[in-house]
Amino acid sequence: MMMFELREEILMLIDSKREDDYWDFKVKYHSNSANLLHDIICMANNRVDRDAYIIFGVVDGTYEVVGVKDDENRKTQQQMIDLLKDKKFVSGIRPRVEVRNLMISGLEVDVLVIKNSTDTPYYLTEDYQDQGRRVRANHIYTRVGDTNTDINRSADINNVEYLWKKRFLLTRSPFEQVIKRLENKSEWKSDDGGYYNVYNPEFTITIGDEDDEYDRRIPEFYSYALMNSSTSYQKLSIKYFGTQLYNDLIVVLDGGRYSTPAPEWAFLKFREHKVHADYALKYFTKDSASFKLNEFLYNEEDQEEAYARSRFFEVVLLFNDELEKDTFLEYVHHHKDDFINKLNALDDHFSVDADTEHHRDHIVERLKTGKVLNQMLLEFRSRWG
Repeated sequence: MMMFELREEILMLIDSKREDDYWDFKVKYHSNSANLLHDIICMANNRVDRDAYIIFGVVDGTYEVVGVKDDENRKTQQQMIDLLKDKKFVSGIRPRVEVRNLMISGLEVDVLVIKNSTDTPYYLTEDYQDQGRRVRANHIYTRVGDTNTDINRSADINNVEYLWKKRFLLTRSPFEQVIKRLENKSEWKSDDGGYYNVYNPEFTITIGDEDDEYDRRIPEFYSYALMNSSTSYQKLSIKYFGTQLYNDLIVVLDGGRYSTPAPEWAFLKFREHKVHADYALKYFTKDSASFKLNEFLYNEEDQEEAYARSRFFEVVLLFNDELEKDTFLEYVHHHKDDFINKLNALDDHFSVDADTEHHRDHIVERLKTGKVLNQMLLEFRSRWG
Protein backbone atom coordinates (compact mmCIF):
# COMPACT_ATOMS: atom_id res chain seq x y z
CA MET A 1 0.00 0.00 0.00
CA MET A 2 1.32 3.45 -0.92
CA MET A 3 1.87 6.09 1.76
CA PHE A 4 -0.85 8.48 0.63
CA GLU A 5 -3.32 5.58 0.42
CA LEU A 6 -2.38 4.40 3.92
CA ARG A 7 -2.66 7.93 5.26
CA GLU A 8 -6.18 8.29 3.87
CA GLU A 9 -7.22 5.00 5.47
CA ILE A 10 -5.72 5.90 8.87
CA LEU A 11 -7.48 9.29 8.79
CA MET A 12 -10.74 7.48 8.11
CA LEU A 13 -10.13 5.10 11.04
CA ILE A 14 -9.36 8.00 13.38
CA ASP A 15 -12.53 9.77 12.24
CA SER A 16 -14.55 6.62 13.01
CA LYS A 17 -13.71 7.20 16.71
CA ARG A 18 -13.64 3.50 17.51
CA GLU A 19 -11.45 0.42 17.33
CA ASP A 20 -12.39 -2.80 15.57
CA ASP A 21 -11.23 -6.13 14.19
CA TYR A 22 -8.11 -4.93 12.38
CA TRP A 23 -7.03 -1.66 13.97
CA ASP A 24 -5.99 -0.56 17.46
CA PHE A 25 -4.91 2.86 18.76
CA LYS A 26 -2.05 3.37 21.23
CA VAL A 27 -1.10 6.70 22.73
CA LYS A 28 2.47 5.39 23.17
CA TYR A 29 4.59 2.43 22.21
CA HIS A 30 4.55 -0.55 24.55
CA SER A 31 7.01 -0.42 27.44
CA ASN A 32 6.62 -4.19 27.83
CA SER A 33 7.78 -6.32 24.88
CA ALA A 34 5.55 -9.25 25.89
CA ASN A 35 2.50 -7.01 25.58
CA LEU A 36 3.71 -5.81 22.17
CA LEU A 37 4.31 -9.39 20.98
CA HIS A 38 0.86 -10.42 22.21
CA ASP A 39 -0.78 -7.54 20.31
CA ILE A 40 1.09 -8.40 17.11
CA ILE A 41 0.02 -12.05 17.29
CA CYS A 42 -3.60 -11.08 17.91
CA MET A 43 -3.56 -8.78 14.90
CA ALA A 44 -1.79 -11.35 12.71
CA ASN A 45 -4.56 -13.82 13.61
CA ASN A 46 -7.38 -11.33 12.91
CA ARG A 47 -10.75 -12.64 11.73
CA VAL A 48 -11.27 -10.29 8.77
CA ASP A 49 -8.58 -11.69 6.45
CA ARG A 50 -6.70 -8.46 5.77
CA ASP A 51 -3.72 -6.35 6.87
CA ALA A 52 -4.06 -5.04 10.42
CA TYR A 53 -2.80 -1.83 12.05
CA ILE A 54 -1.49 -0.82 15.46
CA ILE A 55 -1.55 2.98 15.32
CA PHE A 56 0.81 4.77 17.73
CA GLY A 57 0.35 8.40 18.71
CA VAL A 58 -3.45 8.46 18.94
CA VAL A 59 -5.28 8.48 22.28
CA ASP A 60 -7.59 5.49 22.70
CA GLY A 61 -10.99 6.82 23.78
CA THR A 62 -10.72 10.45 22.70
CA TYR A 63 -8.91 9.66 19.40
CA GLU A 64 -6.85 12.82 19.73
CA VAL A 65 -3.65 12.78 17.64
CA VAL A 66 -0.68 13.42 19.98
CA GLY A 67 2.21 11.96 17.96
CA VAL A 68 5.17 9.81 18.93
CA LYS A 69 8.13 12.16 18.42
CA ASP A 70 9.15 12.13 22.10
CA ASP A 71 8.16 8.52 22.87
CA GLU A 72 11.15 6.89 24.59
CA ASN A 73 9.91 3.41 23.61
CA ARG A 74 9.50 4.23 19.92
CA LYS A 75 10.77 1.44 17.64
CA THR A 76 12.05 1.20 14.10
CA GLN A 77 10.96 -1.45 11.64
CA GLN A 78 14.21 -3.32 12.21
CA GLN A 79 13.60 -3.37 15.97
CA MET A 80 10.13 -4.79 15.35
CA ILE A 81 11.58 -7.48 13.09
CA ASP A 82 14.26 -8.28 15.69
CA LEU A 83 11.55 -8.66 18.35
CA LEU A 84 9.89 -11.37 16.26
CA LYS A 85 13.05 -12.95 14.87
CA ASP A 86 14.25 -14.82 17.96
CA LYS A 87 10.84 -15.94 19.24
CA LYS A 88 9.91 -19.61 18.90
CA PHE A 89 6.99 -19.52 16.48
CA VAL A 90 5.47 -22.78 15.28
CA SER A 91 7.29 -24.01 12.14
CA GLY A 92 9.50 -20.92 12.35
CA ILE A 93 6.90 -18.84 10.46
CA ARG A 94 6.56 -15.33 11.87
CA PRO A 95 4.18 -12.47 11.17
CA ARG A 96 5.47 -9.96 8.61
CA VAL A 97 5.40 -6.37 9.77
CA GLU A 98 6.19 -2.89 8.47
CA VAL A 99 6.52 0.39 10.36
CA ARG A 100 5.15 3.37 8.42
CA ASN A 101 5.55 6.98 9.57
CA LEU A 102 2.78 9.45 8.72
CA MET A 103 2.31 13.17 9.31
CA ILE A 104 -1.19 13.84 10.66
CA SER A 105 -2.22 17.26 11.99
CA GLY A 106 1.45 18.25 11.88
CA LEU A 107 2.44 15.38 14.19
CA GLU A 108 4.28 12.12 13.56
CA VAL A 109 2.12 9.01 13.85
CA ASP A 110 3.59 5.51 13.45
CA VAL A 111 1.57 2.67 12.00
CA LEU A 112 2.68 -0.89 12.57
CA VAL A 113 1.25 -2.80 9.60
CA ILE A 114 0.81 -6.53 10.28
CA LYS A 115 0.58 -8.18 6.88
CA ASN A 116 -2.26 -10.53 6.04
CA SER A 117 -1.28 -14.14 5.40
CA THR A 118 -2.70 -17.64 5.14
CA ASP A 119 0.00 -18.90 7.57
CA THR A 120 -2.44 -18.65 10.47
CA PRO A 121 -2.69 -19.43 13.27
CA TYR A 122 0.54 -17.84 14.48
CA TYR A 123 1.53 -19.04 17.95
CA LEU A 124 4.62 -19.70 20.07
CA THR A 125 6.07 -23.08 20.94
CA GLU A 126 7.98 -21.63 23.89
CA ASP A 127 6.84 -19.09 26.50
CA TYR A 128 8.11 -15.53 26.21
CA GLN A 129 8.15 -13.36 29.36
CA ASP A 130 8.94 -9.72 30.10
CA GLN A 131 8.37 -7.88 33.38
CA GLY A 132 5.93 -10.47 34.66
CA ARG A 133 3.85 -10.65 31.47
CA ARG A 134 3.95 -14.01 29.69
CA VAL A 135 2.98 -14.86 26.11
CA ARG A 136 2.17 -18.53 26.49
CA ALA A 137 3.33 -21.39 24.33
CA ASN A 138 0.68 -23.23 22.30
CA HIS A 139 -1.92 -20.57 23.07
CA ILE A 140 -3.71 -19.18 20.02
CA TYR A 141 -4.57 -15.52 20.33
CA THR A 142 -6.85 -13.56 18.01
CA ARG A 143 -8.87 -10.36 17.87
CA VAL A 144 -12.65 -10.21 17.73
CA GLY A 145 -14.14 -6.75 17.34
CA ASP A 146 -12.02 -4.39 19.42
CA THR A 147 -10.93 -7.06 21.91
CA ASN A 148 -7.81 -9.21 21.92
CA THR A 149 -7.74 -12.68 23.44
CA ASP A 150 -6.51 -12.41 27.02
CA ILE A 151 -2.78 -13.14 27.28
CA ASN A 152 -3.48 -15.95 29.80
CA ARG A 153 -6.14 -17.67 27.68
CA SER A 154 -6.48 -19.27 24.28
CA ALA A 155 -9.08 -18.17 21.73
CA ASP A 156 -12.52 -19.79 21.57
CA ILE A 157 -12.67 -22.97 19.51
CA ASN A 158 -14.75 -21.42 16.70
CA ASN A 159 -12.11 -18.72 16.19
CA VAL A 160 -9.30 -21.29 16.26
CA GLU A 161 -11.17 -23.38 13.66
CA TYR A 162 -11.48 -20.35 11.40
CA LEU A 163 -7.73 -19.70 11.53
CA TRP A 164 -6.94 -23.30 10.58
CA LYS A 165 -9.48 -23.17 7.77
CA LYS A 166 -7.76 -19.99 6.54
CA ARG A 167 -4.39 -21.78 6.48
CA PHE A 168 -5.82 -24.59 4.34
CA LEU A 169 -7.64 -22.06 2.10
CA LEU A 170 -11.03 -23.48 3.10
CA THR A 171 -12.38 -19.95 3.58
CA ARG A 172 -11.69 -19.18 -0.10
CA SER A 173 -13.62 -19.96 -3.26
CA PRO A 174 -12.20 -22.68 -5.56
CA PHE A 175 -10.80 -19.99 -7.88
CA GLU A 176 -9.13 -18.12 -5.00
CA GLN A 177 -7.72 -21.42 -3.75
CA VAL A 178 -6.13 -22.35 -7.06
CA ILE A 179 -4.66 -18.87 -7.58
CA LYS A 180 -3.15 -18.98 -4.09
CA ARG A 181 -1.73 -22.46 -4.73
CA LEU A 182 0.09 -21.16 -7.81
CA GLU A 183 2.52 -19.45 -5.43
CA ASN A 184 3.96 -22.85 -4.49
CA LYS A 185 5.22 -24.34 -7.74
CA SER A 186 6.32 -27.56 -6.04
CA GLU A 187 2.62 -28.42 -5.55
CA TRP A 188 2.14 -28.70 -9.30
CA LYS A 189 3.13 -31.48 -11.68
CA SER A 190 3.28 -31.12 -15.42
CA ASP A 191 0.86 -33.28 -17.31
CA ASP A 192 0.10 -33.75 -20.98
CA GLY A 193 -0.75 -30.24 -22.11
CA GLY A 194 -0.75 -28.61 -18.67
CA TYR A 195 -0.48 -29.12 -14.90
CA TYR A 196 -2.37 -30.58 -11.96
CA ASN A 197 -2.10 -29.91 -8.24
CA VAL A 198 -0.65 -32.91 -6.41
CA TYR A 199 -2.62 -32.24 -3.21
CA ASN A 200 -5.83 -31.21 -4.94
CA PRO A 201 -5.80 -32.93 -8.35
CA GLU A 202 -9.25 -31.53 -9.06
CA PHE A 203 -7.38 -28.28 -9.83
CA THR A 204 -5.95 -28.46 -13.34
CA ILE A 205 -4.34 -26.06 -15.79
CA THR A 206 -4.50 -26.87 -19.49
CA ILE A 207 -2.56 -25.06 -22.20
CA GLY A 208 -3.41 -25.55 -25.86
CA ASP A 209 -3.15 -23.86 -29.25
CA GLU A 210 -5.17 -20.70 -29.81
CA ASP A 211 -7.82 -21.28 -32.48
CA ASP A 212 -9.38 -17.81 -32.62
CA GLU A 213 -10.18 -16.55 -36.12
CA TYR A 214 -8.38 -13.29 -35.40
CA ASP A 215 -4.95 -13.18 -37.07
CA ARG A 216 -2.84 -13.54 -33.96
CA ARG A 217 0.37 -14.01 -35.95
CA ILE A 218 0.88 -10.24 -35.75
CA PRO A 219 3.20 -9.53 -32.76
CA GLU A 220 2.34 -6.92 -30.17
CA PHE A 221 4.81 -4.05 -29.69
CA TYR A 222 6.49 -5.69 -26.68
CA SER A 223 7.58 -8.61 -28.91
CA TYR A 224 10.12 -6.23 -30.45
CA ALA A 225 11.74 -5.52 -27.09
CA LEU A 226 13.08 -9.08 -27.10
CA MET A 227 15.90 -10.57 -29.15
CA ASN A 228 13.51 -12.49 -31.40
CA SER A 229 10.21 -10.85 -32.30
CA SER A 230 8.51 -14.07 -33.41
CA THR A 231 5.29 -14.57 -31.45
CA SER A 232 2.66 -17.26 -31.11
CA TYR A 233 -0.42 -17.65 -28.93
CA GLN A 234 -1.95 -20.34 -26.76
CA LYS A 235 -5.08 -20.69 -24.66
CA LEU A 236 -4.83 -21.39 -20.92
CA SER A 237 -7.74 -22.74 -18.84
CA ILE A 238 -7.97 -23.30 -15.09
CA LYS A 239 -10.50 -25.99 -14.19
CA TYR A 240 -12.02 -27.40 -11.02
CA PHE A 241 -13.45 -30.92 -11.44
CA GLY A 242 -13.57 -30.13 -15.15
CA THR A 243 -15.51 -26.89 -14.70
CA GLN A 244 -13.68 -23.94 -16.23
CA LEU A 245 -13.00 -21.26 -13.61
CA TYR A 246 -10.76 -19.00 -15.69
CA ASN A 247 -9.20 -18.68 -19.11
CA ASP A 248 -6.44 -16.49 -20.44
CA LEU A 249 -4.47 -15.85 -23.61
CA ILE A 250 -0.83 -16.93 -23.38
CA VAL A 251 1.75 -15.11 -25.50
CA VAL A 252 4.80 -17.17 -26.47
CA LEU A 253 7.67 -14.73 -27.04
CA ASP A 254 11.30 -14.62 -28.11
CA GLY A 255 11.08 -17.69 -30.33
CA GLY A 256 9.53 -19.77 -27.54
CA ARG A 257 11.92 -18.76 -24.75
CA TYR A 258 9.35 -16.89 -22.67
CA SER A 259 5.61 -17.38 -22.13
CA THR A 260 3.25 -15.04 -20.30
CA PRO A 261 -0.43 -14.17 -20.11
CA ALA A 262 -1.17 -11.15 -22.29
CA PRO A 263 -0.93 -7.91 -20.28
CA GLU A 264 -3.80 -5.44 -20.05
CA TRP A 265 -4.17 -2.23 -22.06
CA ALA A 266 -4.32 1.25 -20.53
CA PHE A 267 -4.27 4.64 -22.18
CA LEU A 268 -3.04 8.18 -21.62
CA LYS A 269 -5.54 10.83 -22.71
CA PHE A 270 -4.03 14.30 -22.57
CA ARG A 271 -6.57 16.16 -24.67
CA GLU A 272 -9.23 18.28 -23.02
CA HIS A 273 -12.20 15.96 -23.42
CA LYS A 274 -10.18 12.74 -22.93
CA VAL A 275 -12.08 10.93 -25.66
CA HIS A 276 -9.21 9.75 -27.83
CA ALA A 277 -6.07 8.08 -26.49
CA ASP A 278 -2.75 9.85 -27.10
CA TYR A 279 -0.52 7.01 -25.89
CA ALA A 280 -1.04 3.35 -25.04
CA LEU A 281 0.66 1.07 -22.53
CA LYS A 282 0.48 -2.52 -21.36
CA TYR A 283 0.51 -3.51 -17.71
CA PHE A 284 -0.05 -6.14 -15.01
CA THR A 285 -1.05 -5.71 -11.38
CA LYS A 286 0.68 -7.92 -8.83
CA ASP A 287 -2.62 -9.02 -7.29
CA SER A 288 -4.12 -10.16 -10.61
CA ALA A 289 -4.61 -13.76 -11.71
CA SER A 290 -2.74 -13.04 -14.93
CA PHE A 291 0.39 -11.92 -13.07
CA LYS A 292 0.18 -14.90 -10.68
CA LEU A 293 0.18 -17.06 -13.81
CA ASN A 294 3.07 -15.05 -15.24
CA GLU A 295 5.14 -15.95 -12.18
CA PHE A 296 3.93 -19.54 -12.23
CA LEU A 297 4.96 -20.09 -15.86
CA TYR A 298 8.33 -18.39 -15.40
CA ASN A 299 11.36 -20.63 -14.84
CA GLU A 300 13.82 -18.44 -12.94
CA GLU A 301 16.61 -21.02 -13.37
CA ASP A 302 16.59 -20.60 -17.17
CA GLN A 303 18.98 -17.71 -17.91
CA GLU A 304 17.69 -17.13 -21.43
CA GLU A 305 14.13 -16.94 -20.12
CA ALA A 306 15.23 -14.61 -17.31
CA TYR A 307 16.87 -12.28 -19.84
CA ALA A 308 13.78 -12.32 -22.05
CA ARG A 309 11.53 -11.56 -19.07
CA SER A 310 13.67 -8.61 -17.95
CA ARG A 311 13.49 -7.08 -21.45
CA PHE A 312 9.72 -7.67 -21.53
CA PHE A 313 9.22 -5.75 -18.27
CA GLU A 314 11.33 -2.85 -19.54
CA VAL A 315 8.37 -1.87 -21.73
CA VAL A 316 5.45 -3.44 -19.80
CA LEU A 317 4.50 -1.87 -16.46
CA LEU A 318 3.92 -3.75 -13.22
CA PHE A 319 1.69 -2.09 -10.61
CA ASN A 320 0.86 -3.22 -7.10
CA ASP A 321 -2.88 -2.92 -7.78
CA GLU A 322 -5.44 -1.05 -9.86
CA LEU A 323 -5.47 1.88 -7.44
CA GLU A 324 -1.75 2.45 -7.92
CA LYS A 325 -2.20 2.20 -11.69
CA ASP A 326 -5.00 4.78 -11.74
CA THR A 327 -3.13 7.12 -9.39
CA PHE A 328 0.05 6.85 -11.46
CA LEU A 329 -1.75 7.62 -14.72
CA GLU A 330 -3.23 10.71 -13.07
CA TYR A 331 0.30 11.65 -11.96
CA VAL A 332 1.54 11.31 -15.55
CA HIS A 333 -1.37 13.45 -16.74
CA HIS A 334 -0.26 16.22 -14.37
CA HIS A 335 3.36 15.80 -15.56
CA LYS A 336 2.52 15.62 -19.25
CA ASP A 337 5.38 17.90 -20.34
CA ASP A 338 7.92 15.85 -18.41
CA PHE A 339 6.59 12.67 -20.02
CA ILE A 340 6.77 14.10 -23.55
CA ASN A 341 10.27 15.54 -22.98
CA LYS A 342 11.53 12.19 -21.76
CA LEU A 343 9.87 10.45 -24.70
CA ASN A 344 11.49 12.78 -27.23
CA ALA A 345 14.89 12.50 -25.55
CA LEU A 346 14.91 8.68 -25.54
CA ASP A 347 17.13 7.30 -28.30
CA ASP A 348 15.57 4.76 -30.65
CA HIS A 349 17.71 1.63 -30.54
CA PHE A 350 14.89 -0.81 -31.19
CA SER A 351 15.22 -3.25 -34.05
CA VAL A 352 11.76 -3.35 -35.60
CA ASP A 353 11.14 -5.12 -38.88
CA ALA A 354 7.70 -3.82 -39.85
CA ASP A 355 5.87 -3.92 -43.18
CA THR A 356 5.58 -0.11 -43.43
CA GLU A 357 7.38 2.89 -41.98
CA HIS A 358 4.15 4.03 -40.31
CA HIS A 359 3.75 0.64 -38.60
CA ARG A 360 7.37 0.76 -37.43
CA ASP A 361 6.96 4.25 -35.96
CA HIS A 362 3.78 3.09 -34.20
CA ILE A 363 5.61 0.16 -32.57
CA VAL A 364 8.64 2.26 -31.60
CA GLU A 365 6.43 4.89 -29.98
CA ARG A 366 4.81 2.25 -27.76
CA LEU A 367 8.17 0.72 -26.86
CA LYS A 368 9.51 4.15 -25.90
CA THR A 369 6.28 4.92 -24.00
CA GLY A 370 6.75 1.76 -21.91
CA LYS A 371 10.37 2.62 -21.11
CA VAL A 372 9.62 6.22 -20.15
CA LEU A 373 6.62 5.26 -18.01
CA ASN A 374 8.72 2.69 -16.15
CA GLN A 375 11.23 5.46 -15.38
CA MET A 376 8.44 7.74 -14.19
CA LEU A 377 6.92 4.96 -12.09
CA LEU A 378 10.18 4.74 -10.12
CA GLU A 379 10.08 8.51 -9.57
CA PHE A 380 6.41 8.34 -8.58
CA ARG A 381 7.08 5.62 -6.00
CA SER A 382 10.05 7.50 -4.54
CA ARG A 383 7.72 10.46 -3.93
CA TRP A 384 4.57 8.68 -2.83
CA GLY A 385 5.52 5.09 -1.97
